[in-house]
Amino acid sequence: MVAGLLGGVFSGLAATITNLVPRSQPLKIRIGTFNVGHFNQGKLGGYQEADFPAALVRWRNWIQQQAFDIFFINEWNFHFDKDKTLNATDELLKPFYDRIIFGQENTWIYNGIATNFEITNRRQVQLTHKEYYAVVADWRVRGITITLMSVHVPWQKNFHESSIDALIAEMKRHEYLICCGDLNAPDRNVLKIKNAGFKVANGGDEGWFCTAAKRCAETTVDVHIDNIITSPNLTIRRVSAPHTGLNDQDHLPLLAEVEIPQ
Repeated sequence: MVAGLLGGVFSGLAATITNLVPRSQPLKIRIGTFNVGHFNQGKLGGYQEADFPAALVRWRNWIQQQAFDIFFINEWNFHFDKDKTLNATDELLKPFYDRIIFGQENTWIYNGIATNFEITNRRQVQLTHKEYYAVVADWRVRGITITLMSVHVPWQKNFHESSIDALIAEMKRHEYLICCGDLNAPDRNVLKIKNAGFKVANGGDEGWFCTAAKRCAETTVDVHIDNIITSPNLTIRRVSAPHTGLNDQDHLPLLAEVEIPQ
């Protein structure tokens, strides 16, 4: 993996290191998607406790250790702490990533993408609820353009199904695609996406992974709510949903390796 090779240190080299992988071999990219829950277990306001400097270090260390080539984020918070003294993007993403984009900051919904690859054509695609959307960008690699999407699908019944349908319709527009985020999805929605021809990390060839953290010990049904989705011409491997000690009462991250063809 590119960021794995870099160790999260030489961030400016990521865009060129892809040239070191022979074209006869697939390019393996380490992907992570994480609903960070406003750093507050899914509640608004940023991290709430007095030990926020230590908590910031824990979050920063985890992000550095993962060394994602592309990091997809939901429920980001502009400030890390409740007193609004720390800019979360400056403190947690900019030390490791040169290219960082976010969509509109709504009350609950704030989606982003962080990478060291050159990305262009940043835009936002609305779903059927006015505050829920995908932030989108293009990544040109190996002579193809891969569309990157960081999405949050509404949980509200009046908007959920129509937003899943809108997301599927949008994803079908792109020949090469990596779409990640919190789908708030019952298992039947995951299968609907899979049956539409897409590859899915959660509920795909490697099985199901609970990311609805506080329910993981209670049931195995409808708790696979975060996903990494690709177009059928990409390959997903090495899927996991680890506990982090950061947002484990709300969401677990979903991690995978995506292979880009020769």
